[in-house]
Amino acid sequence: MNKSKYTVISVFLLLLLSLSIEAQTLDRKTLTWERKTINIGAVLEENGPVDVEFYAVNLHEEKIAITDIITDCGCTTVDFTKDSLENQKVASLKVKFDPDHRGGEFSKVIIVRTTEDIYGDTLYLEGINMPIPDNIEMAYPHRLGVLGFRLSSINMGNVLTNEPKIKYIEVHNFGQDTIHLNKDQEHLPDHLQVRLEPEYLNPGERGLMIFTYDGTLKGDLGYLEESVAIKLESSEEKISLKLIAVVFEYFEPVPKSMENLVPRLGFSESDIDLKDISSSRKVERSVTLINMGQEPLEIRKVVSNCPCLTIELDERRIEAGQRIQLKFEFDPKGRRGIDHKHITLFTNDPINPVRTIIIKSTIK
Repeated sequence: MNKSKYTVISVFLLLLLSLSIEAQTLDRKTLTWERKTINIGAVLEENGPVDVEFYAVNLHEEKIAITDIITDCGCTTVDFTKDSLENQKVASLKVKFDPDHRGGEFSKVIIVRTTEDIYGDTLYLEGINMPIPDNIEMAYPHRLGVLGFRLSSINMGNVLTNEPKIKYIEVHNFGQDTIHLNKDQEHLPDHLQVRLEPEYLNPGERGLMIFTYDGTLKGDLGYLEESVAIKLESSEEKISLKLIAVVFEYFEPVPKSMENLVPRLGFSESDIDLKDISSSRKVERSVTLINMGQEPLEIRKVVSNCPCLTIELDERRIEAGQRIQLKFEFDPKGRRGIDHKHITLFTNDPINPVRTIIIKSTIK
């Protein structure tokens, strides 16, 4: 009986506690921030600390005061508005980031607590830290004229078509003259822009060559390579660079209720095992593609990872419920042993826009 009584009391106390926590959660009155994440791009250590500012407004009737700030790194210090904020008043957080000798991308956390929010809002300061190299000659081994680069090519990484991708590349002026980019970069394609920071790079100085790649203007998808030429001011010399990017079409997230309505690509099989085959005989197969959605499916691009694969596609547009054939011919000439090949399809299926068919074999 007593045990039952204690159980009831315990459940009651837990209920009160949960209600108290819920009430606290509901009573939170947070500041409204202009933005909660600021990306300061690439930070060269020799340029010293970087200052940024976050702004927030009080949209509540109650006065709100910032009580304390918590950061996850001593390299980040914050000065903030100490006065109580009345309705519609704006608060300012001045953040100073002091770069250290650790390089790479960073995301610093800043937690802001107030009189009306003990849990705190979380802000983020992001960027790329670029410390001073210990050995300049070894740090920039790839020379193009008087400019030194860390790598022989520029890898933009994954580029989405919804916004241009920015890449910061370290350069060092090993020459005797100040370098400046020509304003007229007629050799650059429309989808690519480049600028130098600082605009005038003095002898013996390090700077940033900043590339902006627009995936929409490129008008292509998948792994792409190209050679680009950048012209220097007051010089006939051009900097020739190899540029690499992997471009993906961007799609807005699809609500669960819409998943059966949008275009959806299906395969009869996506993992094909040709088993034992002869290197002297070509092999042909076909795969059935079906649109499992209710809107037309468009195949934007089909590529393989080997010229030994010849691909034939009946159509590029598949209506709802329609099936088409993707035929391929594999020429194993000159190959031996276990072999894997890929066929990649880029479509307007917003849930899985990039799909791969794997072709396995053992070549004898």
